Amino acid sequence: MTLLEIARLFKHVREAQPNRGQRVEGIIRWGGGEPGDSWCCFMLTMWLDLFYQGNSPIPRTGVCQEVLDLARKNGWIITAPEVGCIVLSVNDQGHAHHIALCIFPKPLSTIAGNTSEDGLSSNGDRVAEHTVSSAGKVFVRLPR
Repeated sequence: MTLLEIARLFKHVREAQPNRGQRVEGIIRWGGGEPGDSWCCFMLTMWLDLFYQGNSPIPRTGVCQEVLDLARKNGWIITAPEVGCIVLSVNDQGHAHHIALCIFPKPLSTIAGNTSEDGLSSNGDRVAEHTVSSAGKVFVRLPR
């Protein structure tokens, strides 16, 4: 099963309240977080944990900045998106605040948790696929 196929298994996940709900809280707990935490990174690292069968190069975490720091440290940053790469949204100060999986590079299309149906929010209520702007994005290719 591909990483994208695993991610798509979770497209039914919705919040019951902001950052709450049985499935959302299960995803957060999987990564070691607390109920009510933002969960985009917990979702993506859960997909990686499943794909790598417990041996993901990125540990379970709810902190997008930790993923960016690890990618920089290990030389995983790439200049252009590719299918299956991680897409981090980074603000003007260089802080990563949202994470997704690339499903198509041009136009940039992703699947992410804790996003909105239209993809405009990095603190939405669902797992969704959508086309997003490539502005302010950092792309990460994990080792195979």
